[in-house]
Amino acid sequence: MMYLYIFLFIALVYALFWFFSSSKKKPADVSMNVYYRFQEHPGQYSGSFRATHGALVFRGERFRDDVNNIVVKDVRSTDSKVEIKLQQILVLPFKESENTSFEVSVRFRIGSDKAKEIDLTNYKVRIQAVINYQNGEKKAFSTILPMMGVYHNHSEKSDGLVNK
Repeated sequence: MMYLYIFLFIALVYALFWFFSSSKKKPADVSMNVYYRFQEHPGQYSGSFRATHGALVFRGERFRDDVNNIVVKDVRSTDSKVEIKLQQILVLPFKESENTSFEVSVRFRIGSDKAKEIDLTNYKVRIQAVINYQNGEKKAFSTILPMMGVYHNHSEKSDGLVNK
């Protein structure tokens, strides 16, 4: 009888582990990149590592044509030095004929007492998002992404940046 309880306990732990780990995996339908840029004065972006404000720029890529958009509901830094303020939900929309999304940005702030020339390359951000498909299906996911580096305008069109 004791073996039955042990077996049931192990089966329950495995089922819970599988359920929570599978719901948090990043789907293979999309990929996302995160870049950053610093802002010394409102509206002025620069490369100065002494700046305490800036923006994170998100860009998505889809691997299935039926993906409409990625809705980013929450962005958090894994480092206590960087505070990210999500002022609204971010939507990375896809055009029907293109596999890359528009670029979307969100502001961040570096705590003033910790702002000593910080290079955010390879810092990590925790993303909670939902993928919306054309048939109305939705897939929620959570992932941690490294910041790719300082943002350079990746789109050929000037209207590529949303939520400036």
